[in-house]
Amino acid sequence: MKKEIHLKWFYPHSIDTIWEYLTDADLLKQWSTIHRDEPFQAEPGFQWTSTQKARRGWDGIMYLEVLEVVPKEKLAYALKGGPRPGELSLDTVVTYKLVEKNGGVELQLSHTGFQGLKGAFTAFIMEKGWGKFFSKRLMKALNEIQHDTHTVR
Repeated sequence: MKKEIHLKWFYPHSIDTIWEYLTDADLLKQWSTIHRDEPFQAEPGFQWTSTQKARRGWDGIMYLEVLEVVPKEKLAYALKGGPRPGELSLDTVVTYKLVEKNGGVELQLSHTGFQGLKGAFTAFIMEKGWGKFFSKRLMKALNEIQHDTHTVR
């Protein structure tokens, strides 16, 4: 059994702004839960870990590595985890693609590589998280720049 996550969101902001919010270490710390522990670098080969709340069958540690960067178009990274250090049962790839549309940006997210029944269940849970946390936190951060003096570079 194989499961993949494919989601799309529209943000009424420039592609430069969206890209910066996906790749700038300081901005990521403001809204992304997987970028709080270490400064992010949008460079292939960059590795980092993120610690979340442990759950049954998962120790809460995510092992991540940037796989591909095409500025203002695509960012892909490996996301791995498991029940204990050295034992990885989750080996997936997250890909963001940016497409300019209707005066804003469509952010396309793909999360692939889930295997088996446990992987399908994990994908189900993670799909909810992508919608509930990722998209809403990003939108909130983007909306705050309209009410703040922050200038996107």
